[in-house]
Amino acid sequence: MHIALFKALKSVKMTDEQATEVVNAVEEYIAVKIQDANKGIEAQLKAQTWLIGSFGLIISVAAVAVAFSKLAH
Repeated sequence: MHIALFKALKSVKMTDEQATEVVNAVEEYIAVKIQDANKGIEAQLKAQTWLIGSFGLIISVAAVAVAFSKLAH
């Protein structure tokens, strides 16, 4: 995409510097939009990771409790 955009800008008589600036600005805009779109996914992933970790801790504590109760008898 970058090369095609650069060539299109050059075809309308932009200088190399101007065309490069436009390509860089478009690239930055796309990066920001992708980052914004991923924020919700990142938050959901963090919540799921926390939840899975919590369940793992609960299962570990329960397993230790069962093991100690068997040792006590």
